[in-house]
Formats: sequence, structure tokens, C-alpha cells
Amino acid sequence: MSTFYIGLKLGSNNTWIYKSGNGLVLREPTLVAVSASQKNRDFRAFGLEAKALVGRTDESISVFSPISNGTIRYEDLTVQMLKGFLKKVFPVKTFGQKIKAILCVPLGISAAERKKYEVVCFKAGITDVYIIPDILSYAIGSEMSLQSDIAQMIVNIGGDNTNIAIVSGYSIISGYNFSIGGSIINVAIAKYVEETYSLKISPDMADHVKKEICSLFSTYSAKTKVLGINKKSKLKEEIEISSSELFPIVDYYYGKIAEAVLSIIASSSPESAADISKNGIYYFGGATAMVGFEKYMFDKTGFKVNFSNMTQSNVLGIGELIKYPQILKKIIKNN
Repeated sequence: MSTFYIGLKLGSNNTWIYKSGNGLVLREPTLVAVSASQKNRDFRAFGLEAKALVGRTDESISVFSPISNGTIRYEDLTVQMLKGFLKKVFPVKTFGQKIKAILCVPLGISAAERKKYEVVCFKAGITDVYIIPDILSYAIGSEMSLQSDIAQMIVNIGGDNTNIAIVSGYSIISGYNFSIGGSIINVAIAKYVEETYSLKISPDMADHVKKEICSLFSTYSAKTKVLGINKKSKLKEEIEISSSELFPIVDYYYGKIAEAVLSIIASSSPESAADISKNGIYYFGGATAMVGFEKYMFDKTGFKVNFSNMTQSNVLGIGELIKYPQILKKIIKNN
């Protein structure tokens, strides 16, 4: 009988799987493609195969994420998607095979939602599931020291949401999860382009624009071409857009994150606030790559900015927990 240990992150944007002894073995979009009939909803594709269908099929096939803001919206589709991912990781199933998973979830999800994650894992073929707060896996993966009683603030800006926590000794003292993230900014950019230029653009194009020219410096100047479909003519059209046009969007969303950070610090104990003031705030997530991020967050909060460009730090953190089960036990006990 073989027992395999994996780390699992079912994010709104991407699914990650870490396999003991192999490291990161899968990172694919959390997407499913389904065709709807009068009787049922037929599962057609998942992950990269589903993403390849975006914009290339008629209206009979829908491509979307079955998970939104940390909430499993479609349990049956999530099960089928996860089964597919696991089959890629374990192409040959051995007799009596057991899969044990450490699953990362967002802060603040309800007990009912945690149960739904467990059920999805069990139905997909996972034997045992250990659920931990995603934000702690980021800290461990980036080699932050969590053993002492010193309070540390961690901010993870994800695709659909941002998690903010004050942690001490593998315990979360206080935390907050709210719906602002990289994908939300993409939606706002697409909406602006549509309302201003009558041009409908894809989520991928909006993401490209954000990464290409958006900045948190108000004086930053850059331009890029944007390709989309004209709402009136229904034909492809290309326009040029500037970073100054989009600054109010990124300023609004990053400003909200800074406000949340200050709010949580203000409600913490004087001792915790003093620790954070001394050591600064630790930021994670792809959205920290925005030009001007470090200066912007320092100017808004007044606290030193520490951030990691390691996009795999959460998965690496899970790997550490597989190696050191005693730490995993502490996290499960304390959270």
C-alpha cells in the first residue's frame, strides 16, 4: 500500500499541486469548460485545455472558474476538475493507493465552506485532508520565522481576494479577507475600456494592459496597444491607451488595501503594533509586482515594506509542512 503526500491550493485563478519528493508538479488555471443542454451540463475540459477554448467556441460552451472569492460555487464541476488534475499527477494508480493532502484555504471562510472543500477532496479521491490558512503557507515558504511570539503582519494579494493577518507563533491573532485582487483590477480595466472606447476586451488582454503599463506612480507615463471587439461594428479594433488613464483604477484598489492594513493595525494590541512598526509588513502575491508598489504602500501606511517575488512561496511552504509534520500539527491546533 502506497501513501503519497501532496500540497494543494485550489485558487480562484490557479490550482497548484506540490508532490512530496517531486516539488511543484502542477500549476494550471482553475477553469472548466461545459456545454449546456436542456437536461444537464456536460463537462468538456479543465485547466489549460479549458483556457485554450476561451474566445474560440460558440455560446454553447461556457468557460469559467468553479471557485470564486474562495467559495466553491459548483461542487460537482470542482470535483471533476480536481480528479483530472490528480490524474495528471498520478497517471498510474496503484492498488491501495492513498493520497493525503495539505489544503490551503483563504482566511475567514465558514465552517460550512471548509466542509465543502473537504467533501470535494474526498470525492476526487483524496484520503485525508489537513486544512490550513493559505497565508501561513506563504510565510513558511518565504522562510519567515514564525516560531517566536513576535507579532508579524502578512498581506497576500491574490486573484480574487486579499488576505491580511497578524500572526505570532504559528497562530493567527487577527485576520481579514476581502474581495480585492489582481483579477478584480483586470475587470475594472476591461470595464473602463468598454465604457470609454466602446471596445470589449478579454480578461487576458486586460491583464496584459495592467502588467504592461499600469503603475502606482501618478506621474508614470507609458502607452500600449489594446485589441478588442468594437461594440457597435462587431469588428476587431485596436486602440492605444495610456497609463495615466488607468492610474485612478489601480490607485483606488491598492488604496483600499492600504486602508485595510491600517485598520487592522489600529485594532491590534500596542505590543503587536510595536512589533509591526519595528519589522515592517510582509507582502505576497503577483500584484506586488506593480511598478511603484513598495513606495506606494510605504507612503500610504508608514510601515516598511518587505515583499517576496517568489510566486511559488505558498506551495514551497506546504512542502515544508510535509517535511516537518510537527509544525503542521501546531498550525492545525492553533488555527
